[in-house]
Amino acid sequence: MQTKEKIKLGEVLIQQKILTPLIVERIIRIANATHRRFGQTLEDLGLITGEEIAQALAIQLNHKIVTDICRFTIPQEALRLVTVETAFENRVFPLGIRDGSLALAMSDPTNTDIVGTLVASTNMRVVPFIATTQDIMKAISKYYLGELLKSCSNSILVVETNPLVREAVVSPLAQEGYVVVEAVDATDGFQQALLHLPSLVLTAKEMPDGNADAFFTTLQGVAETRRIPFILLSQRASEAEEAMAFKRGFFDYIPMPARDITLVSRVRRALAVGKSYIPHRPKALQTEDRLAWSA
Repeated sequence: MQTKEKIKLGEVLIQQKILTPLIVERIIRIANATHRRFGQTLEDLGLITGEEIAQALAIQLNHKIVTDICRFTIPQEALRLVTVETAFENRVFPLGIRDGSLALAMSDPTNTDIVGTLVASTNMRVVPFIATTQDIMKAISKYYLGELLKSCSNSILVVETNPLVREAVVSPLAQEGYVVVEAVDATDGFQQALLHLPSLVLTAKEMPDGNADAFFTTLQGVAETRRIPFILLSQRASEAEEAMAFKRGFFDYIPMPARDITLVSRVRRALAVGKSYIPHRPKALQTEDRLAWSA
């Protein structure tokens, strides 16, 4: 049996005459250098919209497009088949189940790895539907987390398990008038970042359910949170640890406890940079109202 060759998004966009081979080659180099997926790099650079990618893929792959997922009633049995972490990291969302098949919204249907994983874990056929990343992220917020995706200007997310340390960080920032969102661990921080789309994240290095580097890497995997600056809070002042933090892509490093004036000034600097910030990551660390099922 002949193995079906994997279709690449760049090839699709060339065939659809949306991009030239030279531009695709250059974008691939940028994506490799910044350790992002090809489609994410295109959207980040503003060369193509999520809608344009969806249309090109729909034509090339003969998949249906689904829009405004939040208007659908999604059955719990479908949501249970795909964890929120899997949905978030792969930009997929379960739409429903019929006759042993799982309808799956995907921002990148050329990602055959996640399809294979879900086929193996659910023992179901996966029927791909194409959706924009924005639609999928809104659906994850609504159906998994119970809130609508929202952004609050100059909001700051503080992720720290120790309540005393967390209060020492939150209090001076709140006194300066910042909207501060609190999270107690990486899982909570993951959900709060998705819900609030903060302008800045301050995170403890170690947490019961993970570490700052893994938390940072996960949020960098999504276009909406990729450019949020991260400040690492550490309970030990180490030059080696500080150097490693910058090497891994953190915007800043603050040994704790820190003076209020130090904390506030570092936060002001990070917020001034804003979403134009692109973290450097070394490679070693890196529409219808009813769903129309295809045959």
